[in-house]
Amino acid sequence: MQDHAEWARLRDRLLSRGRMPELPPGWCHQSAMLPASGFEYGGDFIVSDLSADGRRLQLVLVDVCGSGQSAVPAAVKFAGALESLVVAVPDEALLDAANAYLQRQPEDENLATAVHVVLDLATGEYRIRSAGHPPALHWSAARREWRIDNARGTTLGVTDTPEFGETRGRLAAGEALLFYTDGVVESRSVTMDDGIAWLRSVAREAVLDDWDGAAKRIIDQVDLGDDDRAVLVVRRTGI
Repeated sequence: MQDHAEWARLRDRLLSRGRMPELPPGWCHQSAMLPASGFEYGGDFIVSDLSADGRRLQLVLVDVCGSGQSAVPAAVKFAGALESLVVAVPDEALLDAANAYLQRQPEDENLATAVHVVLDLATGEYRIRSAGHPPALHWSAARREWRIDNARGTTLGVTDTPEFGETRGRLAAGEALLFYTDGVVESRSVTMDDGIAWLRSVAREAVLDDWDGAAKRIIDQVDLGDDDRAVLVVRRTGI
């Protein structure tokens, strides 16, 4: 059985791998994470890669099956695998490669949802692929609201022939993408649809108040539950 120091070491490894790169002028990001109620550690994590020329950003937000301490060892191993895969395989093959990795793991470590985004920082064009993950949100500067992205797909580790939905779009100046794990929008008493409607409202108020710190203000309004929670926002400031 792992002691507190070992859990802390594992969590530190997970957090160090999840540090986002510094983005070029005109772009910013923020994130906030909280483990399940009663735990200090959780299994949600981010893997990212910025191209050498600073133009192309890849992000993967992952929610490993399980919550709290039970999810940490599997999350650390999977984060390490994804960190290698994101620079070694074509972006269109990343989720397939991640799925193949999980298929080879022990039964209690082989399920995760993920959302993968490839973002052109010169044009604002993006592609989102989903593996059983809650839908991303796109902030429309013109409408001043969060719109639901339609990418859907198969949870990683479920089958050796998964299907991953893909959507494409473009961020104009002042627009943003918001990614989150299901602990933010779903609980035993709240359906996913109702939770997403709640998130769109809360996130709208959060960014209209002030973009700085919006991710943490969103997380702070999520009821404590039995699942980990993570929010990631990538914004094109245009400045």
